[in-house]
Amino acid sequence: MNNEASGVKLSPPSFFAMTAIQKVNVERWQDYQEPEDYTMIVATDGEGLIEIESSTYRFSRERCWIAAPRQNVRISCTSHVLDYYYLTFRVVHTGAPTKEQASEAFFCMGELICTPFSRVVESIAEIYKHRDATEALQLFFNHVRFEELLCVLAQQNVPGKTSLDPRRAVERSIAYVEEHYQEPLTVEQLAEEAHVARWRYTQLFKEMTGQLPLDYIHQLRMNQAKQLLLMTGDRINEIAQNVGFNSEYYFNRRFKQSVGLAPGKYRNIHRDDLRVVSLYMEDYLLALGIRPVVQWAHTYWGQQDYLGLHDVPTYDVLTDDVQLLSSRAPDVIMLRECTGWKENAYAKCARIAFTCVIRQFGPEWRKTLLTLGDRLGRSELAERSIEQYEQKVRAAKNVMGCSLKGQKVAFLRISADQILVEKNYTSQVLFQDLEMEPSPLVKKQFTKQVREGVSWEELSTLDADHIFFAFDKWHQGKPGAEQLQLNHPVWQALPAVQSKRAYQVDFMTWMNHGVIANGKKVDDVLRVLA
Repeated sequence: MNNEASGVKLSPPSFFAMTAIQKVNVERWQDYQEPEDYTMIVATDGEGLIEIESSTYRFSRERCWIAAPRQNVRISCTSHVLDYYYLTFRVVHTGAPTKEQASEAFFCMGELICTPFSRVVESIAEIYKHRDATEALQLFFNHVRFEELLCVLAQQNVPGKTSLDPRRAVERSIAYVEEHYQEPLTVEQLAEEAHVARWRYTQLFKEMTGQLPLDYIHQLRMNQAKQLLLMTGDRINEIAQNVGFNSEYYFNRRFKQSVGLAPGKYRNIHRDDLRVVSLYMEDYLLALGIRPVVQWAHTYWGQQDYLGLHDVPTYDVLTDDVQLLSSRAPDVIMLRECTGWKENAYAKCARIAFTCVIRQFGPEWRKTLLTLGDRLGRSELAERSIEQYEQKVRAAKNVMGCSLKGQKVAFLRISADQILVEKNYTSQVLFQDLEMEPSPLVKKQFTKQVREGVSWEELSTLDADHIFFAFDKWHQGKPGAEQLQLNHPVWQALPAVQSKRAYQVDFMTWMNHGVIANGKKVDDVLRVLA
């Protein structure tokens, strides 16, 4: 029988071909900027965050994500290291594609269900094992392995398919509750939507949060109510409706049962003395006139000494347990969306105090400051701080005048493991605000998709007239090993070093986007170049 003649199609109009596979070990972060192909990340160890464009997910073992072509991906570490497989693949059409086929996306995007994970990771490990195959037959076998992997993932993640993993389903349900707690919610409804039996749903929910579902929802509502009472002038009945109560009377009664005070009295007592925890955003808080009740610290990097918070207790983000924050009795905990909070940290913090996630805009620190100012009812202070910084920049440019015209500048982050041409924390101040000229090597490094150190050979081409550098103490070497990099012949031969125009600056000041830190960067530049 002639299948072609009878109109029977025996193969799809397109298939997916793997283009690369890597086994990655990351100690801090990794960026993948606008890759041409689809990206698959399969986590095998460690804890952190993965950002795919505007969506942020908790990174932990036994999880998998797929990003579309040209979507930026950033992976950041909160444990000592992250281990994952990084695969890329693309669509290959078997004939001339129709308009619909050309624009058709992969079956599923974002975070994927991948159970049993052992089957998924064994399949990827086998693909990785044969990644260097050159014989046609072995290449074909590896292609088949990859297609089988996609089949396993597609079967579990096609739209409308029910998850077979109750624990993951309840985990997603908890995330839904945290976003929709102000809506009418019942255990029956949540269990049904998770496709998990009610008794099993309640059991898993309590295992993951330490609370029964309705108690957890109630606490989220109370924490949000406390936040609104402290940060807005909304009337009590408006706040009650905002957090999910139809009756102001019932809201008042439940609030007093939970907090020990009526809502109005709570507002009067606490509003002028707001106790805030906002780790690694203390710079912004101080600019807004708020002294944090605890400050960020790091086992290797230390703390932000430039802020002068010497009498404020510290919280080590690598070693301390989230529960330690409860001893500081915060009214509000603000978590950064882009960083390093361990898995389930949001849920743990939400049980301590009202918790919100603040999106940091990286080098666009003005947006971050305005966001915090808006959240904390201090927008005028935020705008004033920005204007004061702008005045400082204008004054600095006037002082330096034309003296630096044509001179090139670089900033280096030096550890025992590598030397980085730093961009994220410094380029906004040096090259945009102060309008200084980056050296050619700096420009070259800025164009790279993946953040990586420079070799000694590359560093030897650094012809900057002025070098600012800071020592990064988080590395695998002995204490102080990062400073030995300055003894290398290549470093000693750099023109800026030979002319004594290499300036050491404070690491924590220069590795911060805060308005106070940026002002001090300007001060450092003036100190040596004016």
